[in-house]
Formats: sequence, C-alpha cells, structure tokens
Amino acid sequence: MTKQTETIKELQHRLTELQDRINATEAICKDLLSHSYNSEAQGRIKFDDYRIKYTQEAIERREAEARAKQLRENCNTAKADFKDIAEANYWTLVFLNEKQRQEKLDDIWSTITSDIALPEDAQRPQHIVPELTVDQLISRRSELLDSITRTNTTQCKDTIEHCNKSMIDFTKRMKHERDKQIAELNRKDGLSETERQQQVSETQAHFGREIKKHLLEMKRQISSAEVSLKRLDDHKAELAKVEKALAKQLTH
Repeated sequence: MTKQTETIKELQHRLTELQDRINATEAICKDLLSHSYNSEAQGRIKFDDYRIKYTQEAIERREAEARAKQLRENCNTAKADFKDIAEANYWTLVFLNEKQRQEKLDDIWSTITSDIALPEDAQRPQHIVPELTVDQLISRRSELLDSITRTNTTQCKDTIEHCNKSMIDFTKRMKHERDKQIAELNRKDGLSETERQQQVSETQAHFGREIKKHLLEMKRQISSAEVSLKRLDDHKAELAKVEKALAKQLTH
C-alpha cells in the first residue's frame, strides 16, 4: 500500500468518525427539542430552522450585514464629527480662498477617518461656510482684542526662561546631592555589600524620580507658555484679517 493510499484511507476514516458524531449530535438535538416542545414534529421543525440559520452561507450573510451596519454607523459618526470640527474652524475657513478651504476640509476629514473603516463609497460631506456679517466681525474683533489684552507676553517669556534654567540648575543640584549621599553610603561601616548596593540603588532611584518629576513639570509650564504665545500670534494675525474684512463691509 502506497503512502498516498494510506493517507486517503486515514482521511476517509476520520470523515466517517466525524459524520458519526454529527449524526449523533443531530439525534440528541432533535430529542431535546422534541422534549422541549412536547412534540416530535415541532422539535423537527425547530431543528430544521436552526440548520438553515446556521449554514455557512447564512453565517457569512449575517456577518456581512453586521459589518455593513458597522460601516454605516462609522460613516454617520465621522460625518457628525466632521460637521462639528468644520463649524468650530469657521474663523479659519472663512478667510481662505476656495482651493485652500477645500484642502483644509479634506485634512479634517482625513484626520477623522484615518483610523476607522468606512464604506467603499464614503465621501467627505460638503460643507458650506456662511458669508461674514458685520455683526459677526464686530463680535469676533471684540473677542480677539480681549484675548490679546489678557495674554501677558512678558510673563510667558519669563516662564520659559525660568523653567529652562530651573531644569539645568535643579538637575545639577540633585545629582550633586545624590553623589554626596552615595559617597557617604560607600564609607558607611556596618553594612554588608548587598545592603550597601541596595541602599545605593534606592538612592539613585529616588533622585532619578525627583529629577524626572521636576523636568516634566517644567516642560509642562514651558509648553503652556508656548501655547499662549502661539495663540497670541494667531489671534493678532486673525485680528488683522477681521479688521480688513470689517472695513470692506462698512465701505460698501
């Protein structure tokens, strides 16, 4: 008997065993359903319903329907988010030309949809940017002037300078203190080598945590100050556009 023939016979044997198990399982299910419905006919009808419902084709169809539903929900959520973000960016979009505006809207849509699955035919929604009115421009001008006035440029710059210096000075001071304490531990009598190494490691870890904690706080303050300065520059640039648009509206 060839190896191929042996393999075929083994497969046939396993298929027979599998079919026997399927037959036994079907018989058990039919008996249980018949008992549950107190009727052999009703049990058989229910069994046939299950068999139709759980064919591979039916399973694949349900999975496809579920996926299509999820894609539709993703698309609806993305469109709602797009609308909210586009409206929030009104004062950026309104001063762009049409080409720049569409590119900005494309960027917003791409950012929203970059990590989610959408239907193949999903497209970015159209978004109309309403024309400026005099009342809007006057209100926005007031908002920008208030924001610009409230931003303390000197304080922001001083904060950045202070934090940068503090990171250097604090790190230097803490490393000096760490090295001093480690030197004392190395000279300390009555410690086994294991105890000494453990205390040295704990000292190094303690000062490492303190340095990291201070650096993170200083970087947070620097970032906050930089954001304030960037917002100030943006608001000054926007104010110039608002005043230009307002002057144009009032002269017509």
